[in-house]
Amino acid sequence: MSLCWAIYGRVRGSTYRAQTPELLLSLTLLETSADPEDPKNIPQYRKLVKAIRWLGMKRVSNKVMPIMFGSTFLADKLRKSDRKQWLTMLQSNRKGGVVKATMGVIERTGTYEQLGEITTPTLIVVGDEDAATPYAKSERMHFAIAGSKLAIIKGAGHTSTVEEPDQVNQVLRQFLESCA
Repeated sequence: MSLCWAIYGRVRGSTYRAQTPELLLSLTLLETSADPEDPKNIPQYRKLVKAIRWLGMKRVSNKVMPIMFGSTFLADKLRKSDRKQWLTMLQSNRKGGVVKATMGVIERTGTYEQLGEITTPTLIVVGDEDAATPYAKSERMHFAIAGSKLAIIKGAGHTSTVEEPDQVNQVLRQFLESCA
């Protein structure tokens, strides 16, 4: 599997291939890792897959919420309606899609060795409460990508764009302006 660094990259022209990084103007990596999944997490994810297959998303959604969201968001009394909305959306996901996504996490290969090849201006964003992709993984990518910038979103977990959209927008705006 080649680097998927174009997912959040601004692309010059209409096509992109991983073999042509010169087409990217900038690259933003949100809540991601270049490493395979930590072997310690794989058994719990396999249990989650089994539970989803047997019970469906509704029955396991409360176990998924702390993976997807940080403790600040989950405990904030003022965000109760937001949590309820996201829980409803999570529960409405098709179990086949969730199983495939979770298996993708379990089975993904690392791309860390390729990070040194990135010369595109890069911003790495991580929530300080991200349980799924902790800060250390983002810091590791930051040190491997020359000149990259690392932004920590305070009070956010693995879904910082939902939990703290203003902070995310601010760091994106500053980064993109610095690339212009």
